Amino acid sequence: MAEKGGKGFSLPKSGKSALKSPASKGKDDSSAKSKRGRKVQFDSEGSLDTNSTKSNGKADIPSFKGDLGKAGKGEKAGSAGKSQKAKALDPLELRVEQELSTKSTCMMDCEAADILQGIQENMVVLSDDPAIKLPVSFDRGLAYGQRIRLYDNPQAVEQILGPLKQHGVSDGELCMIANFPLESVDEVFAFVPSFKNRKSKLRVPLENVLAELTKLRKAA
Repeated sequence: MAEKGGKGFSLPKSGKSALKSPASKGKDDSSAKSKRGRKVQFDSEGSLDTNSTKSNGKADIPSFKGDLGKAGKGEKAGSAGKSQKAKALDPLELRVEQELSTKSTCMMDCEAADILQGIQENMVVLSDDPAIKLPVSFDRGLAYGQRIRLYDNPQAVEQILGPLKQHGVSDGELCMIANFPLESVDEVFAFVPSFKNRKSKLRVPLENVLAELTKLRKAA
């Protein structure tokens, strides 16, 4: 028999087979299933519960015990609070002056054009002072101001707009009126949303101001 088996072939010394028996395989499978079948649960206080198992050997997804309905309501209440807060931060107010530095002031286009024109006329004198350096955008700013200006006399415009200050109109709102050729009070109310709650108070003063500004534009 040894010769038929070939060289190097030998039977195991012990009578036990090297292969696992079906019984031992089943025992290993059942132990593996029992390990996989442990169920983890969380009670309302957040403690773990690992005592229960499932007979089918499938692992369960951890379950949470608690009032999920209350959590949903709380989330809705939180989102509602955020939306109300966002609405409160968007009033109908002109925020230009609030965003500017305390040393800055709102200026009409015609007034800014006059100031830039005066700087250009004194450019020869200013260039002798090494402490004065004009930005590269100066020429473009001057050309833009001259192109969009509606009035040649800023002092006359300020005098016409002056009565509106007595009704609480800010400098930024006055500049918006002066920088655009508005022809009716309704256009002003549409263009300056901060006037919405003051329509009855400002209607007559605005009619007078617009009439005077129209005459000033035609004269120019």
